[in-house]
Amino acid sequence: MTKLEKDKLVMRVSEGQEFRGVGGLCRRLVHPTINNSKHVGVTICFVNPGEELPFHSHDNEEAYFVLQGTGLMRLGSYDEDIQLEPWLSVFMPGGEPHYTKNTGNEPLVLLCSLAPPPVAMDK
Repeated sequence: MTKLEKDKLVMRVSEGQEFRGVGGLCRRLVHPTINNSKHVGVTICFVNPGEELPFHSHDNEEAYFVLQGTGLMRLGSYDEDIQLEPWLSVFMPGGEPHYTKNTGNEPLVLLCSLAPPPVAMDK
């Protein structure tokens, strides 16, 4: 492993690769293009008040962990809206359509893990 690859094993949020593939400001922290991960991707997303992540789906399994803020989440196969709040986790099986909206007055901060990591940087 090169020194550059070793340096990327420990990363601050401000050093993550920025993308806005589905809305909100996201910073990729663990990804094959960053630190050669093979089985997991980790991203932190900042969703501003009123901002939405539109319905989308992907083959990857995904888990949200809410660090800050409040919001509403809808899952395609779930009968009720999910009220997002700090310390809540939501798991989405691969192929599960999901939608998120910040319904609060502060940024909704989500730690998102995907397995396997998405191939494209815009997911």
